[in-house]
Amino acid sequence: MGKREEYRIQLEPLISKSAFEELEDMLIANSNLPGPRGNLELAYGFADCIKDMQYIDDNLWQILNEWIELFENTSSDGPKEFIPFCAIQTLGAIFTCVDSEKKERIIELFQAKANDSRWRIREAVAIGLQWIEEENFKEVELIFNKWIDDASLLERRAIIATLAHPPVLHDKDNVLFCLEITERILKDIINLEREFRRTEEFRVLRKGLEYAISVFVAKLPNEGFEFLKKWARKDDPDIKKIIKSNLGKSRLTKKFGQQVNEVLVLLT
Repeated sequence: MGKREEYRIQLEPLISKSAFEELEDMLIANSNLPGPRGNLELAYGFADCIKDMQYIDDNLWQILNEWIELFENTSSDGPKEFIPFCAIQTLGAIFTCVDSEKKERIIELFQAKANDSRWRIREAVAIGLQWIEEENFKEVELIFNKWIDDASLLERRAIIATLAHPPVLHDKDNVLFCLEITERILKDIINLEREFRRTEEFRVLRKGLEYAISVFVAKLPNEGFEFLKKWARKDDPDIKKIIKSNLGKSRLTKKFGQQVNEVLVLLT
């Protein structure tokens, strides 16, 4: 039995009797924070338990939302930050179990929290969206098509981080969508003023792009390497850095050495 399942067994009786204060205490005590890696097995186990209920009553819905708002000002990497982290990604896990009004609330909350100053909260949004796309990829297509035109730099990073999720990339159409969204983001970078490229938000987006594209290309190499060749020809230092970084990922170098070298030539 894995840790995730062990945590589920511990959490289920607390959730079933709505012992939310005890739940808070347990999540905080076992958060592994402060530290470099929060207790993801516990967070996923919590989301599993809530999702398995199928029906989310108003009390539980309110608690999850309160956990996000009440702990809004917690310091980054503090143990209490684990509470909104768990709540946010759990909203993605229960997305298919709630009505349309609650779905809209979840999408709005995800968009807002994608801009949070705390990196772990932003990561919770990506995980929450991954829960949704694993159930129905078309849902995130609709969400991201609504976001993309006016999306902030951090919202674009959330989109990229969500899509660079191998379990949803076995379908060719899904990967093509990922490349289309990436194309739109790169086009906007070409037109982005230098002052915006010096911001922390841009650094975070660029860092996401520096690995995510390789995930898409590895799943659809013919179309993917044509995509890389097209963008390698662009005379933009940030674009070139993004493409070069992806070409250095082992998922490409180990299987597609010749194609990688062909793109590298275009960068020089």
